[in-house]
Amino acid sequence: MNRTVIDKAPASGLREVDGATPMFGFIVERSGGDDSYFMAVMNPRNLEEGDVSSQCTLLKMGNGAAQNRVIFNQSVYPNPVPGFPSRQAAKSWMATAQYAQLKALMLSLKYS
Repeated sequence: MNRTVIDKAPASGLREVDGATPMFGFIVERSGGDDSYFMAVMNPRNLEEGDVSSQCTLLKMGNGAAQNRVIFNQSVYPNPVPGFPSRQAAKSWMATAQYAQLKALMLSLKYS
């Protein structure tokens, strides 16, 4: 698959056991002619662009692991998270309050 990072930022309230600061990422991956969108806090190595073999949002923490992500293209009552018909539509969504709130929520994560 081929990955493009649309947005990223350090999640400074988290630290993995290897010392890496996890990153918030909004990415699109193309596989088989279709785009899939992901938003998560993940290890920075999973935000590499170009041809990649997999995407993992599992964080290795001090006494276990953590995982978080926004699921797109599914109806979630009462406020469905939108899927995107194009990359431009995804980029336009980034200007909305919903995107800002989700990003802020994910960047506010802390682990102790």
